[in-house]
Amino acid sequence: MNQGHKIKENLISRVSTTGQALVEILIGLAVAGTLIGAATTALVAILRSGLETKNFQIASSLGQELMDNVKTVAEADWRDIYDLSKGQNTQYYAMASGTASIIFSGVATSTVGNITYTKFFSVENVKRLSGIISVDFLAVDDPSTQKIVSHVQWPSAGRTAEAVLTVYLSRWRNSISRQTDWSGGSGQTGPVSELNKKFASSTGIDYSSSTGSIIIQGF
Repeated sequence: MNQGHKIKENLISRVSTTGQALVEILIGLAVAGTLIGAATTALVAILRSGLETKNFQIASSLGQELMDNVKTVAEADWRDIYDLSKGQNTQYYAMASGTASIIFSGVATSTVGNITYTKFFSVENVKRLSGIISVDFLAVDDPSTQKIVSHVQWPSAGRTAEAVLTVYLSRWRNSISRQTDWSGGSGQTGPVSELNKKFASSTGIDYSSSTGSIIIQGF
């Protein structure tokens, strides 16, 4: 009876040890699975973040290229920018053509690394108050400054990502507006958006005897 009792105890002990080992293995597998899942999620997030960063850098480069083309147009002839329709919803694009750039209505696309980027820019008038750019109702229009906003958009994870660049262009090196005829006389007020033959005021000068000349009277 004692020998049988001992055999029974040994069997129970072995079963208990085996069961405990099996539970430990299952717990270990569950923990390993959780860690692998977390690591996989983190790796996917890192890869996606890296890809988004790369795509944003490409879009920023395309936006800067678009802005450079717009600047080229403005420096060649300011009116090619100023005469465009204004507003945040306007869409234009500029493309290099030889040594110059040309503006077109609508949007342009560029494909880089199997991703299609849509690019365009909008134009807005700028107002100033005491020489400072302002949206105050007392501010007056500055025809020598335009707000240019470039947009580059691309598909990303079921949504549309966008890189935006804003630049204020000024007419500082444009010779198109040079005035040589003053025969229209005085009376011109405010900023001039259309070239004419007038000036604001005068005292003691002859502006009509010789076109393109201003002569001090008495000489």
